[in-house]
Amino acid sequence: MRIVTLLALCAVLCCSQGHKQEECLNQQILPPMIKDMMETSELIQKYLPRDNAPYHRILEKLAQKRCSRKLNVADFKRILEIYDEHVFQKLWKNNTHQLPKMFMASFARLKDRVEICETKGKKTLSRCARVNLKTIEDKLKMLQPNGLFKAQREFSSVLVWISNAMDKSRTHEIH
Repeated sequence: MRIVTLLALCAVLCCSQGHKQEECLNQQILPPMIKDMMETSELIQKYLPRDNAPYHRILEKLAQKRCSRKLNVADFKRILEIYDEHVFQKLWKNNTHQLPKMFMASFARLKDRVEICETKGKKTLSRCARVNLKTIEDKLKMLQPNGLFKAQREFSSVLVWISNAMDKSRTHEIH
């Protein structure tokens, strides 16, 4: 009986950590922020070269529904760090155009807000992310300029995952 009670208590604590992170995301990240980043990203994509392999995805493993729904705040933080280091810093290092500047300012705010929420619960990567993020990071490290453009296009998927991790009742406001 004690073991069952202990297991139930552990399950409740694990669920409450995820709930605290969801609440934090709701408080820290407003839907207009994600929506604005998506719109800016779409505007930037109009000026990028055409994608020669539209069905080949860099984020393929994480994009699978069974994986993207299990991502936690620590996973999002790591994904944002990887994108910052291996995509955006290379892509827009010395760029003076207005759209990339706007996007990077929003990206920095998003990254800061996710870091704040990481302290509210699990600080370890989910099993799904642990398995796939190293492969994705290695792919992003090796990308040539056209691959960087593709990675930038796929970043909207990350924004959707973050919005899905937020309060489910507010998710419809973002898309």
